[in-house]
Amino acid sequence: MLPAIINSRPSAEGDFLPLSEYQAQTPETFFEGKPVLHFHDENIKAWVSQQQYEQLYFFSKAAADNAAAGTPTAPESHALGDEDKNNTREEENVEVFVSSKKLTLFSRNSGSGIEIPYPAISLHAIKHFKPLDKPDDDSSKFAGVYMQLEFSDSSPDDDESFEPIELTLIPHNASTTDDGATVDPSNAGRTSALFNQISACSNLNPDPRNDDEDEDEDDEFNADHIIFESSVDEGAEIDGLPGVLQGNSSGGLPPPMSGSSGWITADNVNEFFDEDGNWIGGEGVSGELGDGAGRVRARNEVEQDGTNGHEEVDDGDVKRPRTE
Repeated sequence: MLPAIINSRPSAEGDFLPLSEYQAQTPETFFEGKPVLHFHDENIKAWVSQQQYEQLYFFSKAAADNAAAGTPTAPESHALGDEDKNNTREEENVEVFVSSKKLTLFSRNSGSGIEIPYPAISLHAIKHFKPLDKPDDDSSKFAGVYMQLEFSDSSPDDDESFEPIELTLIPHNASTTDDGATVDPSNAGRTSALFNQISACSNLNPDPRNDDEDEDEDDEFNADHIIFESSVDEGAEIDGLPGVLQGNSSGGLPPPMSGSSGWITADNVNEFFDEDGNWIGGEGVSGELGDGAGRVRARNEVEQDGTNGHEEVDDGDVKRPRTE
């Protein structure tokens, strides 16, 4: 899904409804009104690759006479090697609005921003960093929310392939300077809150393209196929399967075939057999039952003419000779 470009800074007080106020009252409608603001942070550093920063629109353009503009700044830059620093673009003064409808990022440096639909965030996670020169110094470690963004208006079935935009949002202390700069002590808590609220709002905005896929699967499931259903209308036969009737998805037995005696189930077996297993169903729709049908035979009847009712044959040639 595609983002929307904005050229004016949103107001946390005027453009959004605070989450605490929303939870304290019963809304008149769930479909109109201001989006609910779940999280707001005014001091965020945004990192993205040099090859992708122009796709995010809110990054400041590089000045021709300032090659160092846009490179990562301390103290967070201490976690990057020389190659990563050269390949990473930073926008320092970014304001983040996590609302119930969209994720809004606005740069006070460039005076522009974007509104990202949550389905465009294909992946988000907490990424941990540590300085390369002091890897064991816990006070210098920090974290950020790593995201993969897919800005495309194509459907999931299209063969078009593209690289997702990898963006990292790092809460920082705006008052720090390069001289003796330290990581914001509240970085971990701010990062966790940002991640959790993006997760919560993503759940509120599922990808509508997934719903279309589910509808296609339902249509395929409801196509002609054999479904057992006792109350199906007679005569709704399936082409190519004579005598097979189409039912619905609730299950059950198929209707009795025309001319048959019907189905004998656990619910109606007492109408056809007594407690001893004798047939009491009377004359079937398809005609009289044959001799012995529905009657329990005694053992002497079964074995009177040999094993299982078969007459024994006294033929020596048939028997195999006994060997010692």
